[in-house]
Amino acid sequence: MKLKYKEMLLILIMIVVFVIAGFLRDAVFTNINAQLFKLYFKNYEFTLPSYLSVFETWPYMKLYYFKYVITAVFIIIYFMLSMLAVRIFSGSMDAVKWVYYAYGIVLLLCLLTYFGGIFLHNFPKGYLFTRNLVGLLQSPFIVMMIIPALKLEKKS
Repeated sequence: MKLKYKEMLLILIMIVVFVIAGFLRDAVFTNINAQLFKLYFKNYEFTLPSYLSVFETWPYMKLYYFKYVITAVFIIIYFMLSMLAVRIFSGSMDAVKWVYYAYGIVLLLCLLTYFGGIFLHNFPKGYLFTRNLVGLLQSPFIVMMIIPALKLEKKS
């Protein structure tokens, strides 16, 4: 299958956008975790970058719980990017339903593993598994599975 110039350009743009989102996510969480470490141990030299300086005065628990908000924001960003990528590469809004299904299933698994860990009195393992699942939602992994599957389906 020969790709047209426009399709190649869209692929390149989507890759760049996903890479930028990944670097931004990593920078935000790495710096906030370092700030939390500094606040917790009180003897760690660290200064947040200027774009995160608003968090410099936040107390430990407020910053800790705000990470959940940031996680939700990045899940939404990756969800929207995934919908856009599938829409662009499939050429149909019908294919976007697979992004909804994938995100819905992984979110449901997140809830089950999180609360399963609580109810089974093994919160650390449930939380760790949930964190790994949430990582899928904050990456291009889902779109990297859906687009080739749609292309293979189209060929058959």
